[in-house]
Amino acid sequence: MVFTKEIKDGELYVYANGKLIYKRWLHTGQSFVFDKLAYDKYTLVSIKENNKQGS
Repeated sequence: MVFTKEIKDGELYVYANGKLIYKRWLHTGQSFVFDKLAYDKYTLVSIKENNKQGS
């Protein structure tokens, strides 16, 4: 599974194989999981926000 992330207009988008699975509003800290099967507690990849690199 290929995970990619994109930060645009203060929002973090995480994609798995090109499908949107997670969105986080960086200013408020609120988030929403779109696909619980792709992003759950058994996912082997940790998705973290890294402010120093920018994306």
